[in-house]
Amino acid sequence: MSIRIQVLKGTGWVAAGEGLGYIASFVRNMILARLLSKADFGLAAVFSMVLSLLEFTAKLGVGRFLIREPEGDRPEFVSTGHALQALAAGTSAVLILALAPWLATLFGIREHAWAIAVLAGVVLARGLQHLDTERFQRHLDFRRAALVEAVPQVLVTLAAWPGAIWLEDYRAVLVLLVLKASMSLALSHLLAELPYRWVWHPEFGRRMLRFGWPLLLTGFLMFGIMQGDQFLVASFYDMAQLAPYAAAATLVMAPQFLYSRVFNAVALPLVSRVQEIPAVFIRRYRQVLAGMLLYTSASTAAFIVGCEALMRIVYGAKYSGAGPIVVWLAAVAAYRGLRVSVAVANIAKGDSDSQLIANLWGATALVPAYFVARSGQPLWMIAACGILGELLATIVCVWRLKNRAGVPMYLTLWPAAGIGLISCGAGLLAHWTATVPVWAGLMAALGAGGAAAGITVALVPELRSETRLVMRELHFRGPTGALIKWMGHGQGNGVSPAPDR
Repeated sequence: MSIRIQVLKGTGWVAAGEGLGYIASFVRNMILARLLSKADFGLAAVFSMVLSLLEFTAKLGVGRFLIREPEGDRPEFVSTGHALQALAAGTSAVLILALAPWLATLFGIREHAWAIAVLAGVVLARGLQHLDTERFQRHLDFRRAALVEAVPQVLVTLAAWPGAIWLEDYRAVLVLLVLKASMSLALSHLLAELPYRWVWHPEFGRRMLRFGWPLLLTGFLMFGIMQGDQFLVASFYDMAQLAPYAAAATLVMAPQFLYSRVFNAVALPLVSRVQEIPAVFIRRYRQVLAGMLLYTSASTAAFIVGCEALMRIVYGAKYSGAGPIVVWLAAVAAYRGLRVSVAVANIAKGDSDSQLIANLWGATALVPAYFVARSGQPLWMIAACGILGELLATIVCVWRLKNRAGVPMYLTLWPAAGIGLISCGAGLLAHWTATVPVWAGLMAALGAGGAAAGITVALVPELRSETRLVMRELHFRGPTGALIKWMGHGQGNGVSPAPDR
């Protein structure tokens, strides 16, 4: 089997697993938000935050290290990874048990400390998963990893409705979390080939820790950037106020997470292969940036214009009034998405530190957000503080890309300004759509997204070039021929057409 076919099959399995997982998770949240009270859904958000903050297994990246290392197929290497994962999970579990009373007091849910303590069992189950699902990815076999991700997500989502009807409160969320962790654990062992053992090979262990500790630190920073605002809301407001904030964040971020995962998988190899050819590198970066810009402009306009309608249709009428939170979170997500494309180029040039440094700057948004939350201001003001952090983080990434790769800063800063204009224009429309029926709000959101996409295509040379190519080939070759041509088949040198200037 050729490497191209392997890559295509692997990408298909990854996209299927991640896509099903994200869709199932989104649907599950929608079901729980509708069936549970806002206070109970706020408690569910607290559980998610505690797991994100105190689960060390995923942050250490043992599975990723196993994929990239030459010894990754050796049984003692895998067994050392099992031991390190179990140690990390045990540490996480002990911390959750020890901190549960304090966290419950901080969030004003002292009587529910036991529920936070239950999460220790969830992190233990995750830390005892078999690493063979990661090892198979060394050989571009993503089937097992996709199954371990997707199957529990789908089954737990199917159980969400009856579980919420039966238990009628936040206990349903706890049961679903335990079920998902247990099913993932069982599937990972069922699909494995190597026996599950704990072995400590000192050299392997040291290398795993050297690789993992920066990722652990970055994971804490990412928590601050992605969920630090929710942590502040949980600390200074009640659970009923946390619920719409967490729901709005999930609504905005879920599609971006999925798009970014696929985008990274495709864009990084494309940029990396031309990293030693400056002129081609810059051109390829512009193409990658254009692809992200098209998504961010369309999604930002749609989310902002349809803010109220989307919250009502997804989560129900009790979440009316949360539109302003969606507006600001969508603007923050737009700059975060733009930064993904810059990060791809930085990593392609070997600048892995840029993400850590940028995240440090991004986390500065928590300082004004803390004072806003402490003074009890409206929740949308906390969301708005994220703009400051994302702008600083983007500027840092762009500046490092200029110094490391010679990419002019204006190539990224002009699109960033364009995103700001789109956000402002969509925000003005959102004042009108907040009072219209749901169907009218959804139609307005679709229209705004389409208009933003059209404007972006018209203004970005790389997108104009691609659009002309597709339209020309559709005319001469039909849909199938146009798809083959667009994918690069039939081009002798495989070089993408140069964008018009």
